[in-house]
Amino acid sequence: MLTVATLDTAAAREVLQADSTKASFIAQARAAHLSSAEANALQAKVDRFMGRVNGTQVAPNLINLVGGGTVYVAVPGEPHFRDLTPGDNTTTADPCAEPADYGYFCAYEGTYYTGSSIPMYACHSYNVPFIGPGSWDNNQSTGTRARMYTGRDGGGSLSYTTQPAHSWDAVGNWTPVGSVVNC
Repeated sequence: MLTVATLDTAAAREVLQADSTKASFIAQARAAHLSSAEANALQAKVDRFMGRVNGTQVAPNLINLVGGGTVYVAVPGEPHFRDLTPGDNTTTADPCAEPADYGYFCAYEGTYYTGSSIPMYACHSYNVPFIGPGSWDNNQSTGTRARMYTGRDGGGSLSYTTQPAHSWDAVGNWTPVGSVVNC
């Protein structure tokens, strides 16, 4: 007897919706003049980050983190985030465009303040999807220290406490860090 599987299940609809949403973001990246290979590589990078944090992709290279914060995803091979948000003619400015804006702690995917970034302004725990060499810039109010933890949401062991603001590390290591409490 042959059994025919139907796609009319809630799980199947969710998969189809996710695929449709990803296709939409890839199309938006293509409309922003990325090649097909660049758009697909960007989506793969976003997917990889999404696997490490709780968040929602809201543009081809922006992830809103649950609990607050945004990951500004750099196109693979490019040194910094650039706005690929379609539509309303406003520009999404990255407060971590080196140097970090005053009041922010910025986490950078790459060394020397390059790659994707996470601007941290409001005082709370931010999950960090980066692994390997990276950097950070603590340009918060004078004297403020950030704390880095091994687990998500400020959990796990304290891995590192920064020097008081203004301080930075151009060549750090994100591998033992799961989250940053910026204040």
